[in-house]
Amino acid sequence: MRTKNFLSIAALIICGLACVNNVKAEGPSNADNVTVNIRFNPIQTIVVNPSQKTVNLVYETKDHYASGVSSEQKDHLTVFSTGGFEVNVKSNGEFKRGDGVEVISAGDVKILASLGTNTAVGEFNEQALTTGDTPIITASKGGSVLNYNVKYDNTAAGASYQYINRYIHDDAESVYTAQVTYTIVSK
Repeated sequence: MRTKNFLSIAALIICGLACVNNVKAEGPSNADNVTVNIRFNPIQTIVVNPSQKTVNLVYETKDHYASGVSSEQKDHLTVFSTGGFEVNVKSNGEFKRGDGVEVISAGDVKILASLGTNTAVGEFNEQALTTGDTPIITASKGGSVLNYNVKYDNTAAGASYQYINRYIHDDAESVYTAQVTYTIVSK
């Protein structure tokens, strides 16, 4: 009888342990998992140097009318990009004088970017201004403060005194104006 009681008690103990383990597995747990993602979204910004919001190409000597003029703006653009990018340039149309009757072709001005202060990222394309986006800077890597110089070149228009009659005698100075817009996109 002792053996029978012993076996009965052993069977009860084993059954009890199995039941407790089953209840533990089915009930609340004392550990669980969570998935953590680090997500990177593309961010690009471009800023024109606030002190260079107006660029003047001034014809004030005989040589200027013969050869044209250009103006290089140091650290003109500052770019922030979280990866490769492309900077495009476009004009809002032709250069117009006052009432818009007199115009100069937007394509008479070429834009050429170059590396600015503390910047070593970028490839450059000289572009004549158009009303469509045209790339002037491409880069396979981004950066937080990428400075670029920009040259506004109107020297091709100096050939054969192309602007000799653009001054209107009723004005103290004849000014032809167009808006130039820079945009940045991820690449």
